[in-house]
Amino acid sequence: MHQVFGQATLREAQRQTELLNYNEAISLYEKAFEKKESLLAAKGLAESYRQLNNYQFAESWYAKVVQIDGHEPIDVFYYAEALRNNSKYTEAKEWYQKYQQEAGTEALPNTNKLIASCDSAHNWMLKPVNFTFRLDTSLNTAESDWGAVPYKNGIVFTSDRILNANYMKENRFLFFNANNNLKKSYYGWTGLPYLKLFYAEKEGNGWKEPQLFSGNLNGEFHNGPATFSKNGKEVFFTRTRGITNSKSYTDDKKKRKDYTIKLELYFSKYDETTNSWSDPQPFAYNSPLEYSVSDACFSPDGNFLYFASDMPGGAGQSDLYYCKRLNDGSWDKPINMTTLNTAGNERFPSFDNNNYLYYASNGRGGMGGLDVYVTQYKVGADQWSAPKNVGYPVNTPQDDFNLVFNEDGKSGYLSSNRSGGKGMDDIYQFVKKDLKFRLEGTVVNKKTGQPIGNAVVTLYNQNSNTNIKASTNEIGAFAFNLDENTDYSITAEKTNFITSRKDSLSTKGYEESKTLYAKLALNIDSIELNKGIRLDNIYYDFDKWSIRKDATQELNRLVQVMNDNPTMVIELGSHTDSRGSDSYNLQLSQKRAESAVAYIVSKGIDQKRITAKGYGETKPVNHCVNGTKCSDAEFQLNRRTEFAIIRY
Repeated sequence: MHQVFGQATLREAQRQTELLNYNEAISLYEKAFEKKESLLAAKGLAESYRQLNNYQFAESWYAKVVQIDGHEPIDVFYYAEALRNNSKYTEAKEWYQKYQQEAGTEALPNTNKLIASCDSAHNWMLKPVNFTFRLDTSLNTAESDWGAVPYKNGIVFTSDRILNANYMKENRFLFFNANNNLKKSYYGWTGLPYLKLFYAEKEGNGWKEPQLFSGNLNGEFHNGPATFSKNGKEVFFTRTRGITNSKSYTDDKKKRKDYTIKLELYFSKYDETTNSWSDPQPFAYNSPLEYSVSDACFSPDGNFLYFASDMPGGAGQSDLYYCKRLNDGSWDKPINMTTLNTAGNERFPSFDNNNYLYYASNGRGGMGGLDVYVTQYKVGADQWSAPKNVGYPVNTPQDDFNLVFNEDGKSGYLSSNRSGGKGMDDIYQFVKKDLKFRLEGTVVNKKTGQPIGNAVVTLYNQNSNTNIKASTNEIGAFAFNLDENTDYSITAEKTNFITSRKDSLSTKGYEESKTLYAKLALNIDSIELNKGIRLDNIYYDFDKWSIRKDATQELNRLVQVMNDNPTMVIELGSHTDSRGSDSYNLQLSQKRAESAVAYIVSKGIDQKRITAKGYGETKPVNHCVNGTKCSDAEFQLNRRTEFAIIRY
């Protein structure tokens, strides 16, 4: 009967996957895996989490998949991808190489580039650039907020935030293709509102409530990102629109019926007499049934327009182009920036005050996803310099794009879907500066005291709601630059180890001119499945099972461990000494275990991740069994609460 149930559950899980209902599929695959730990169920979970960009759980499940007979080489590749997305570059490199061995001549052609990028990313993390980031939770939403550019006393940005209440979630930034079956109320692909342009005005150190930008610039469908001329009187922005007369765009009768709406650039000028923007006009080189044109920016002198396009003749999926402004105000034909473009995507160009061009690319083997690169035009050589990866923490394993500087040349905005954000894409404010404080530490094995290399250490800035990562070297050492007057916490993690945490790190109270060197040792335990780990200082009143106040501190530490290790599933076991009847002790220990579990669940831990088990006096740690004389201290050793990791 269980087998029939398991097969039916698997079939329904696969059906939900085909419908792209990954969250529903995960619930069903989990039930199937609990009935039978099959490759099909484990792979279904891994792929579902991968599709949801939940890299931590994807890594956990692909780690199981690649150990099961019958897995495919592509499973090994996706495991390497998950490790890379979790900043575990050394391990990712090993699994990319294993993938090459298993796939042989069928290995993906970019694998060598990915292997090389793991080495580069590891080195970038060891030498982070002096950018500090701040995530303003009042500016960002649970949806996508991105593409911020300075405008007047604030920013104009792009968002699909929910202004009405009737929408589902899941979106990314604007793709080059959008289905032509357009609904005016919401975007069918995501179930969210269409992207619109918003304006947020600065207010002290924060922001006023963002408002929709100029009404006639926000069309019915997607709008944004935008770019403004230096005087703020001219704007170019990306949009999609419904095509009502396809005959005017093509003579191909088939294309008139079966077409994908592409991105277009529109421009508008500000009329100071009416204090309004003119009706948007299409860019001369739009071709909405043939190719996309998007992501515009002006050169600092306003004489050139840079943009991204997948028009025919390019090097990759989307290339960077520029047009020169002619004397009559029109734009000359687009020129492909061949030395910057790759077989991948190049998008989101912008300039700083020193004429450096920043743009995003996923075709150069960076840290992962879209990375920000910088180049400068060499006038004498009449060419652009070789693109340089801006480095970490500007770039992360996820998408980092649309880096834009303010007038001061030191601060600005970056868009990213990096871990730790509020929504699917977030706007980060950055400052480029010389830092005065530094943290140094080591990660060691708690049991052996030996240093642990290639552990991922994450430093959480509690003031700015951001984090940065570093890898330990061969002697377990790591280092971070710190901000002044800031509180931090820090974690260390490595595959097959329990993530460890240290809170209450701070640079408050130090003078800005002082250099701080703090030594920190993090101890992390290696994982042994189904082995009890004792929780100290959990006591119960005689013949009682309610949680005493002095036990909550230790249970809270377990809650923190489970929060830091979200893939961990545990059994919480309660044990008694041998005094009292066997059956009574079994019942009492079960009630105590259930009380402890109930407390942990009340702190937000999912009930599915923890089970209660009372062992009574069946598993003593010493000789004190029935009929044996023992001291109170010896009996106390057997009265204990433990947790065992069932799955990780």
